Amino acid sequence: MTRWYQNVMGLSPQILADNLVWLSGSQRNMLLTRGTPGTLRFAAFSAHDDKHLKNIKAHLIAQKLHLKKLSSPLFKNSCFAFVDPDGNNILLGLPKSLRGKREILPGRLQHVVFATNQLKRNVAFYTDTLGFKVSDIVREDTTGEDTACFLRSDKMHHSIAFFRAPKTKLDHFANEADCWNDIRDWGDHFAANKVEIVWGAGRHGAGNNLFIFVRDPDGNSLEISAELEMFSYNQQPRIWSHGPRPLNLWGEAWMRS
Repeated sequence: MTRWYQNVMGLSPQILADNLVWLSGSQRNMLLTRGTPGTLRFAAFSAHDDKHLKNIKAHLIAQKLHLKKLSSPLFKNSCFAFVDPDGNNILLGLPKSLRGKREILPGRLQHVVFATNQLKRNVAFYTDTLGFKVSDIVREDTTGEDTACFLRSDKMHHSIAFFRAPKTKLDHFANEADCWNDIRDWGDHFAANKVEIVWGAGRHGAGNNLFIFVRDPDGNSLEISAELEMFSYNQQPRIWSHGPRPLNLWGEAWMRS
């Protein structure tokens, strides 16, 4: 895994402990530890500044959400975490000054997506308790049951999303590039490293972004995205009929349920 993220994703490895490697870059930073493939120890989101982080913390305490101390070598000591209904650890904080070398291609870490068997409960938690906004909902026409939901925490269409699935797991995480030409260049780069594109190129309906997907050696799905849609704060959610189009306007879709 360390070699793959170094050679394919352009990250520089640094051993922090016997069981911890920091994969560093200027746009994307990851921590890699031993564990069960396909599991995520935590996902980290950065606040704008110290005042923003304190406001978030005060809001969560007012919501009577239990906050836990979870440290990261990439974040300042003021960071804290909470656990969502699926047991995912979400860390919030301020990153330290990370001055990794420039990666081979652009693509900052931008969103994380989970598969879940309790979609409604997670959406309620992230909106009612945390204050996320719903951008797009995918819904079955016959039953009225939601099958996917995309949630934003800033102007970008989503920073977290959930897909209905038989069991809870990490679905994928995304690197946001700048434009279509970056997608092309990533495709050529993957080909040069004999990494197969497993889905795409395509355009998501929900989010309207261009994409390709690959898998790392543990089988984690990794998306390269570009031109993700921007939303205003009060923009109302859109409803999509369950089927391929919300996931790929151009062709076949990776259907979770």
